[in-house]
Amino acid sequence: MSAAKFSLVLLLACAGSAFSLTARATDLGPVTASLLTDLYQYTPDDCGDDSRPAYMCSGVMLRATNPTTAYHFYSISPASLANGGVSVSYLRKDAKFASFYAQRTSGFIFDNTAFDKGSNRKPLKVLCAYPIDGASLRRTDSGCGDYELTKAVETFCSQMGITTAEQWLELYQGESTYPQGAQCAFDMRDNNPRRAKEFLQNLRAEAFLPGLYTFNGSDSQENELVIAPWKVDPAYSPPVIAAFYVGQPGLAGARVSQVQWYQATESVLPAIDMTMPATQQDEVTFRYEAKDQAIYPVLGPDRCDRFIESAKWVRRYDSGFRKMLMSLQVVPTECGQRTPPDQTNNFFNEMVAGHYLDPEWINNTDNPQHNLASMRRQLICVMVLARNNPSSWFLEPSRPYTTHSKSLDAGCNNTVP
Repeated sequence: MSAAKFSLVLLLACAGSAFSLTARATDLGPVTASLLTDLYQYTPDDCGDDSRPAYMCSGVMLRATNPTTAYHFYSISPASLANGGVSVSYLRKDAKFASFYAQRTSGFIFDNTAFDKGSNRKPLKVLCAYPIDGASLRRTDSGCGDYELTKAVETFCSQMGITTAEQWLELYQGESTYPQGAQCAFDMRDNNPRRAKEFLQNLRAEAFLPGLYTFNGSDSQENELVIAPWKVDPAYSPPVIAAFYVGQPGLAGARVSQVQWYQATESVLPAIDMTMPATQQDEVTFRYEAKDQAIYPVLGPDRCDRFIESAKWVRRYDSGFRKMLMSLQVVPTECGQRTPPDQTNNFFNEMVAGHYLDPEWINNTDNPQHNLASMRRQLICVMVLARNNPSSWFLEPSRPYTTHSKSLDAGCNNTVP
């Protein structure tokens, strides 16, 4: 990891308020969770004038995805490319919902600072906004236009003479068969000088919706922003600040995103645990849990060109488990063999980036939740006990996570926590 990638400056300048921090990588996870909480709680009408909607400086813009190793999470799906628009969600204290589309439990969070003129990240181009899922893949005009199943012709709200949340609600309630398809889209295109006012009406319209249905997390209750497809150029585009997961069901997906981001950028992307509201009175929470991370924070740039000379999976009988285990045999480079304590996570991240997505690791069923922390614990143990015998560095995802002292006592081969 280069020194230039080692620090992250987050600056959010908003109307009457500003969030500013400079975070070392060691502080990035907790600080990111705190920042997202502040953004969620901050509810301005706009970000300074009518051309800067509130999503530029407040709230949390994020995209729920299906976890997969078949493609990168930051790429654009073929359906979105064909449609010309990518669907994302927007969470704020006054714009919340109980679950994501199709009950997805992981995804990634965009960096609002990309909307600032001084940012070196490419800003998103928001095309339109819907107070509730707009079924954009079944619409014309990049997801902002006519819905294919209604008799009426839908377009941007302003072009239909709809300028207030109350008018939008009347239109929405006027269609009993396809109400989501009947809704119009609030215009967020760059050439709309009143888009901040339109987004405010979008937020007001969303506030009416809990009175129309039970706040229970069923499909299609989430809001929707449609953005133009981005140029894939990590770590600049799309502008990503974190992976997220909704409890343990989403953790595997967030870890895949972390590894893919590290492979592309050699930088640490924190994974944030989100709790979604069960009722309209509950709030979204953002939490960083160190043991859940796939890529660990580092104290400085890599001091080895490579830490690992080679690594391969082998089957070995383990007398403690009384069965065959898949073991990662790691052979360090000469530099990696001399890894000091403050470079341990650098070594570990290289190992994770190279092999966590291997089926022998990611699909391990003996220890699915804590196998990453366990593998790191074993790596530290062999660095202590077998530093001068690098041919014996065997690490097993099946081993439960334990303390450093217990790992040493077991010769790095513990079978109990």
